Amino acid sequence: MMLCCAGAGMRLHAQPLNKGRIAILGDSIAYAGHWANEVENTLRDDKKFAACEIVNFAVPSETVAGLSEYGHAGGRFPRPCLHERLSRILKMYQPQLILACYGMNDGLMQAFDKARFQAYQEGNIRLKKAADAVKAEIVFITPPLFRGDSAEQAEYDAVLDKYAEWLVSKRKDGWKVIDIRPGLRKLIAREKAGNPGFRYSGDGVHPGPEGHHMIAREVLAGLVPEIGLAPEVAEKDHRPTPDTMKKHEKVRNEWLVKTGHARPEIPGYDPEMAKRQFPRTVSVWNGFLREEFAVGGRRAFIVFPDKAVVSGKEQLWIWRPQFFDYKPIADLELVKRGYAAVFISMEDLYGSPKAMDVMDQFYRYLVDERGFSRKTVLFGLSRGGLYALNWAEKNPLCVAGVYVDAPVCDFKSWPAGRGKGKGSPDDWNKCLRAYGFNEQQALSYKGNPVDNMRGMAKAGIPLLFISRTEDDVVPIEENTDVFAKRYAGMGGPVRVIRRSGGHHPHGFDNPAHIVDFVLSVTGQPVPLRVACLGDSNTFGAGVAGANKDVLRWSHLLGQELREKFKRKEIEVLNCGVNGRTLLAKGDLPYIKTGEYRNALNSHAQIAIIALGTNDAKPQNRKFLSEFKQNYAAIIAELRENMPGIQIYCAIPLPSWQSSSQIDKETVKNKIVPLVKQVAKDNNCKTIDFFTPFQDKPELFPDGVHPNADGQVIMADAALKELLKK
Repeated sequence: MMLCCAGAGMRLHAQPLNKGRIAILGDSIAYAGHWANEVENTLRDDKKFAACEIVNFAVPSETVAGLSEYGHAGGRFPRPCLHERLSRILKMYQPQLILACYGMNDGLMQAFDKARFQAYQEGNIRLKKAADAVKAEIVFITPPLFRGDSAEQAEYDAVLDKYAEWLVSKRKDGWKVIDIRPGLRKLIAREKAGNPGFRYSGDGVHPGPEGHHMIAREVLAGLVPEIGLAPEVAEKDHRPTPDTMKKHEKVRNEWLVKTGHARPEIPGYDPEMAKRQFPRTVSVWNGFLREEFAVGGRRAFIVFPDKAVVSGKEQLWIWRPQFFDYKPIADLELVKRGYAAVFISMEDLYGSPKAMDVMDQFYRYLVDERGFSRKTVLFGLSRGGLYALNWAEKNPLCVAGVYVDAPVCDFKSWPAGRGKGKGSPDDWNKCLRAYGFNEQQALSYKGNPVDNMRGMAKAGIPLLFISRTEDDVVPIEENTDVFAKRYAGMGGPVRVIRRSGGHHPHGFDNPAHIVDFVLSVTGQPVPLRVACLGDSNTFGAGVAGANKDVLRWSHLLGQELREKFKRKEIEVLNCGVNGRTLLAKGDLPYIKTGEYRNALNSHAQIAIIALGTNDAKPQNRKFLSEFKQNYAAIIAELRENMPGIQIYCAIPLPSWQSSSQIDKETVKNKIVPLVKQVAKDNNCKTIDFFTPFQDKPELFPDGVHPNADGQVIMADAALKELLKK
C-alpha cells in the first residue's frame, strides 16, 4: 500500500490487507519518519494490518508537481520529482495501498501562482492514474502547516490552504482525501494554551517530535473511515521508539536503494536517474502556464492552453524551433484557441543532423510522455526554416503542416552569402562546425531543404511561406522561390504570400493567415471572417457609453450570423476609423490608416467597404472625379491580399447636414451613384444603407451618425444581403 497526504475515498473494510504492502510517499517531513513510523506502529496493532509490509518511500525536497526553483539547495541540485521514480516503486514494490502527502514543496515557498497550482493538480492526477492502473488504493493527505506557530497565517500557508481545498474537492470524484490541516491548527492552539513556549516547528517547515505526533493523530483519524482502521487502536499512543525508528529507517533506506532516485545526499541516489529526470520550473507566459525543463541538457519549455482544442483527445501543438519570443502573435492566438506551443534550444546548429537528433528526442518525449498529438505544425522564421523543413523531410508522417517566414532554405545563400544576399561570416563558420564540413564540402552539400523535399511532397504536407520581395539577407529568389517551385512541381501543396519590404519584420500584425493555416491542417474549423472597412459610421461614433462596443452594427452582425448558422467560429472585424475618406487625396484618407492594413491582413472571406460619406465634405468634393479609380484600387488590393474574397460595397447612409458640412445632396446625388457604379464595374455586390434611413432623420442626433436603433437597422441590412445566394 502507498499512503499519500489526501483524504476520503473507497473503503477497504471488506478486504483486509493481511500480508499486503503499504507504501508511504512524501517529502522531507515524511522522510524524517516520526509521523510515518507512528502510523506504521498503529497499523501493526490492528489485526487487519498486522502482517502488512509497510515502507516509507519519502524523499526530501521532492514534489509531485515536478517543479524546482532556480538555485534550489544552494544550486547543488534541483528538486526531484516523484514521477521520475514512481513507476519503479509500483513495479518493484507492488503496493496495494499508498499514502501520499505532497504540497509543502510544490508551491516552491512562494506566493500563489496559477501555473504552479496547475502543475500541482496535474501531478496528483497523474499519481492517481498511476495507482489506479496497478489497482492500488491511494489515500491523499493534505500538506502540513507552514509556520504553524504564527499567530497570523503566513502567506505561503494560505497557498497551501488552496492546494488542500483542491484535494478535498476531489472527494466528489471518488478520491480518498484526509485533510489534516484544520485538526493540526486546533491541536497546536490547545497545546500553546497550556504551554505558551511550545513550538510546532523550529524552522516553520519541519515539525518537531510533538508536531509529528499531531500529524500522525490526524492521519490516523482519517484512516479510520478510509481503510477501516479500528477506532480503539487509532486512539492508542503508538509513538516511535528508538527500536521502531531504527527498523523503519533501515527498511526505508533499503527500498530507496532498490528503487533509486534523483535526490543527492541520501541513500539510493543515482546520478544517471538525476540526468534523466526533467526538473521543471514554471512561469506565466502572456497569461498561460509555461513549464520549463531540460531535454538532453538543452533548455526546453511548453506553453499550455487553459483548455485543449478538443477535450479528451491528444494535445494539438505548434513547434517553433528558433526565436520563440520574437513577435509570437500567431503563437499566442493559437494557445488561446487550445494549442500548446513548444520550444527547445538549438543555438548554432543550423538545422544540422545534430539538431535533428535533438528534435527527435524532444518529439518522442512530448508524444510518448506528455500525450501530445503525433503530428505537429512547425514554425520556421529565418534560419528556423532550416530546422523546420529539414525535420519535416526527415519525419513527414509526424508533421501536419509547416509555416515558414522569410526562411533560409539553402545555407549556401545564408549564412554563406554565395548568392545575392549579404551572408554572415561568423554564422557561416558556426554552420560549418555544426555540420562538420570544410567549406568545399559545404558548398557541394545536397542536403539543404531546396535539394531535399521529396518525402514531404509525397506525404502531401501543406506549406505556407510568407516572404519579402526586397529581402537582401535571405533573398526570396534563392530560397522561397526555388523551394516552392520545386515542391509544387512534385505535387506538394504550397502557398506563398509575397510581401514588400526587407527581411524584417516577420509575420503579420494580424495573425489570421497563420492561424487559419494551422486550424486547417490540424482538422479544426476555420473561422468565417468579415472585415468591415469604413469611417465613423462603421466605427460606431453614434453610440456611446460603457456598452458602445456591443451596440455597433458590426458587432450586431456578428451575433446575428453566429445565431443564424449556429456556429461560433464567425468573426466580424470592425476596421472603421473616424473621419476617413475613400479618396486618396481627401483630408484624411482611409488607405493611410493602420485599420486598412489590418483589413488587408485579416484573411477575411468577406469584406464590406462602407466609405464615401466624408468625401461629401466641401474640402473633398473637388476630388470626386477620382472616386471610382480610388475605390477600384482598394478592391484590387483586397483581392490581391485575399484571393477569392467576396466584396460588398455599402451604399452610404443619408446625411441630414448642410452643404457646409457633409452635404445631404452630394451624398444622395453623387456619392450613392458612384458607389453603385463601382460595384457594377468591379463585380461586387452592394449593401443598401441609404434607403432604410431616407425617412428617419430622428435616428441621427447630429445629422450624420445613427444611434443605437440605427445600428440595428444597419446590421439587419447587411445580414439580408450576406444571406442572399
